[in-house]
Amino acid sequence: MKRIAILGSTGSIGRSTLSVVESYPDRFEMVSLAVGKNIEAALDQAKRWKPRVISVSSEADAEKLRRELKAAGLTEVEVAQGPSGAVRVATHPEADFVVSAIVGVAGPCQ
Repeated sequence: MKRIAILGSTGSIGRSTLSVVESYPDRFEMVSLAVGKNIEAALDQAKRWKPRVISVSSEADAEKLRRELKAAGLTEVEVAQGPSGAVRVATHPEADFVVSAIVGVAGPCQ
């Protein structure tokens, strides 16, 4: 089983990667996800994949996601934010592979 981290999981490449993971559940597991500002998609992905860590771009979005996760009963998902949150996702000790699907300008800033 290969464990995956995705930077940019709500974009087209990130969603395509999740589709591959979903097609091969015996081969892949999601460990951590980083999204930008799409909190609704982040919540949906957290419900579906139950990552150990999910990161969003801002503290306000992180607080909103924490509230939504708590309401959904997903208190075991750690929520991080900002560039350090993306680093947390990419360097998660359980991740075997990192898929970097962040928009070009944002990727080097992480």
